[in-house]
This record gives sequence, C-alpha cells and structure tokens, in this order.
Amino acid sequence: MRVRLSEDGDWAAIRPLVRQHHARTIFADIPFSEAKFDEIEKQISRSPPNQCLLVAEARGKLAGLAWFSAGEYMIGEGGLMTTTHLIAVDTQRCGRFLSAIVFTRLVRGIVLWSNSRNARYVLIHVTTGTAIKETDRLLRAGGARLLGGGYVIDV
Repeated sequence: MRVRLSEDGDWAAIRPLVRQHHARTIFADIPFSEAKFDEIEKQISRSPPNQCLLVAEARGKLAGLAWFSAGEYMIGEGGLMTTTHLIAVDTQRCGRFLSAIVFTRLVRGIVLWSNSRNARYVLIHVTTGTAIKETDRLLRAGGARLLGGGYVIDV
C-alpha cells in the first residue's frame, strides 16, 4: 500500500474511480459532469501550491484518492485550514479491510500535507450517505472530532 502525489498518467484511472464514488453518494441523481471533471483535472495538473491530489496504490493499481486544498478561514486573518473535497476508495476492488486501510492512509496523507503548509485544521465532510457508521469510526480513530456538519482534525 503506497500513498503518493498524483501524476499526469494517473488520470485515466482517476476518472472511473470518481464516477464510481459519485454513483454511491446521495448526489448520484445529479448527472456526473465530464466537463467539470476535466476542469478539475486541468486545475490540479497545474500543481497549485494550495491544492493537492493524493493517490493510494494497492498491488500496483489505483485504490483510492484524496483531493483537498488549503486556505484561510473565510472571515478571519491567518487561520489556515485544509478543506477536503473528496476521498474516494475503489470499493469494487478493495474489500472492507483494504478499503479501511486506504481511507485511513489517505486521511493521514491529508494531515501530513496540511502540517507542511502550517494549516491548523483539516475539515472533512462526509457526503456519501452510505457506510456512515464505518466512516465515523475510521475518522474518529484518526483523531477527528465531529463539528457541526462535518469532521475536524486539529493539525
């Protein structure tokens, strides 16, 4: 199991994983937008310093990804925090045990990246609408606490 920064060659495998993830969320009734995905790919491929896409590989194949960005608190000065936009795990390829490992390693990667940016918090919103108890257990085991509509990890 390996977590690393994404590379240009990863995008062919990332798209179907993001589509699979979208199909499992409460937002699955909203059509997947190829155009919006293409824009996200362009944006991330430019490697902006405040954004990151991590990929997790298991047995040499894409097993998961995390996309997140750092920014200031919207109405404060200097309160840098990381907002997690997406954590997706290939549940079709990974069983429950490997899925949990992939998820927790991606969250750990988000925390490490956030620490390198001097962010004070990591925000994670769970929007899948599925496996909520399992996700809650994994996030809490990783040091997250429930805060309003999402989770926060103090970095």
